[in-house]
Amino acid sequence: MMQQSHVYYLIRSVIIVVYAVLFTTTTVDAQTNGIWAAKIVSIQGKVEYEINNNVSTAVLNKECHIGDKIIVGADSRATIMLKDDTVIRLDQNTTIQFKAKKKRSIKSFWLRIDKGVTHFISRITHRLNIQTPIVNGSIEGTEFVVSVIDDDHTTFTVFEGRVRMEKNRGIDDEIYLESKQSAEVTSPDEKFKNIEIDLKNAVQWTLHYPPVIYYSATDFANNDIKNSINFYWKGKLIDAFTSINKVTQSNDPRFFLYRAGLFLTVGRVDEANSDIDNAEKLAPGSSNALALKSIIELSRNNKIEARKHAENAVMNDNQSASALIALSYVLQADFDINGALTSIKKAVNLSTGKGNPLAKARLAELWLSKGYLDKAVKEANEAVELNPDIARAQAVLGFAYLTQIKTRDSKKAFKEAIRLEPDSALPHFGLGLAKIREGDIEEGIDEIEIARAHDRNNSLIRSYLGKAYFDEKSDGKSSKEFAIAKELDDKDPTPWFYDAIRKQTLNRPVEALHDMQKSIELNDNRAVYRSKFLLDEDLAARSASVARIYRDLGFQQRALFEGWRSLNVDPGSYSAHRFLSDSYSALPRHEIARVSELLQSQLLQPINITPIQPQLAQSNLFMLEGAGPAAAPLMNLTRSLTETG
Repeated sequence: MMQQSHVYYLIRSVIIVVYAVLFTTTTVDAQTNGIWAAKIVSIQGKVEYEINNNVSTAVLNKECHIGDKIIVGADSRATIMLKDDTVIRLDQNTTIQFKAKKKRSIKSFWLRIDKGVTHFISRITHRLNIQTPIVNGSIEGTEFVVSVIDDDHTTFTVFEGRVRMEKNRGIDDEIYLESKQSAEVTSPDEKFKNIEIDLKNAVQWTLHYPPVIYYSATDFANNDIKNSINFYWKGKLIDAFTSINKVTQSNDPRFFLYRAGLFLTVGRVDEANSDIDNAEKLAPGSSNALALKSIIELSRNNKIEARKHAENAVMNDNQSASALIALSYVLQADFDINGALTSIKKAVNLSTGKGNPLAKARLAELWLSKGYLDKAVKEANEAVELNPDIARAQAVLGFAYLTQIKTRDSKKAFKEAIRLEPDSALPHFGLGLAKIREGDIEEGIDEIEIARAHDRNNSLIRSYLGKAYFDEKSDGKSSKEFAIAKELDDKDPTPWFYDAIRKQTLNRPVEALHDMQKSIELNDNRAVYRSKFLLDEDLAARSASVARIYRDLGFQQRALFEGWRSLNVDPGSYSAHRFLSDSYSALPRHEIARVSELLQSQLLQPINITPIQPQLAQSNLFMLEGAGPAAAPLMNLTRSLTETG
């Protein structure tokens, strides 16, 4: 009887468990919409989402599910990140919807674009399918733009990778687009047509245009303009545009220049250029108008035109802080960091009253580039005190804290900068570095991917993203980013350096040697953000790295020569001392030299180096056990983020 009772309860328990599993599965199937497909990571202006015909205002980090719609209004932009890390930028007047391709699965779904322009950056193949009213497209690891003009007119433009397009109504047609190709369809009864398109203009709405003109509400008498400026600095772009649109006419060139800057904030370059033209008609030769033109050309990577406009702006009015700020950006882009610093110092000194927070923030940025952390923190804090709503000042403050390994403070500053200026790549880049430094590689990569989407032409950001991919053991994605970075800026040594390390790790020492030598050859070009002293440290790091490659190739004497050369350039390079210690361990009667180099390496290396090199066969270096460096040496702290991130 006892046994029968046990059997009864056992059977009943099994039935309950099976019922619970079946019920749970059914519930999950019924709640497919509860699994998020994307997150909204950047909002500028009016962005809404629709769930079951209910429309609400979108908020940052809002999770989107299968069936949801995202609606971007006029003079607005948004950025979303899919669950597979594909980053999508949405232009104004764009509507998209997430649609399930297979029941009970979000791993393969349709992204329907009803109207508008979208910019995709993805490295995931066969995971995302695009649907428009007339065309379907599938991603094969690429970067491309989709423009839906109306139900019968769609254009695909591919920057890198491959996209397959097929008609979903009308006559059957299919086409494959490769890098730098574009095609459109204008009618259900017509086939695809390959078209020529200006790739730069195709994505100019996605670019970030740093502000160079600082207007405060007190500069204007009109209350609508005053209100717009106050809303603008608070990041309330909808209210800023609503207020400025109430001004129907004006004879003040400053009004048009302010509105042009407002348009640039959301990527409306054509409207901004129109307002700049209006300002120049009212004030021919306006230095502020030329400064805005310079920033537009520089953001589009047209450095010659940018320099011409900036120099003319300063020539027309050498007392214009805006012209000097614009010139500092141009000089930095031309690798003249000292000239950029001189220009921005003049802008700061010209400021009257409480000062120009934009100029202060820019000066802090350049002091940071030179490695003067105390000066950078001082200027950034002063800029924040003048106007805490200047996103650039918050971002620079974040980088200053990051170089001091104050990751909590840096993350706080970066997040504030993102809140104020969501489309700026700089704070997302810094936040990614901070998260990686804390060991959160996955979230760090997500932030750097967002930064890449906001500044797709930035070689340094792509180099760092490639490095992060490699740390994540994603070699295919890493090599692609390095290749694109090399193409974007043939004077930047950073992608060559990291690609050499990647190839050396993959046991491709000959290719690694070529890349490392190219990196050394280009090293001085990093003056765009580094001082000469810190560039010497860069060269020392590269020499130590190339020495390891020579050793891998069996060129022991050449390896030693490169190690000695590295120390001659920078005697404080811990990596060079560490390399020589490794090299001496293979040579007879070099025990004392090896121990000396190892000790110097341990004394000089930052405290966050992992792992600290073991003491090899030497049992006693006359050091207390566990006594490593207690604080990061200043010399190592001031190294570029490109070496410590």
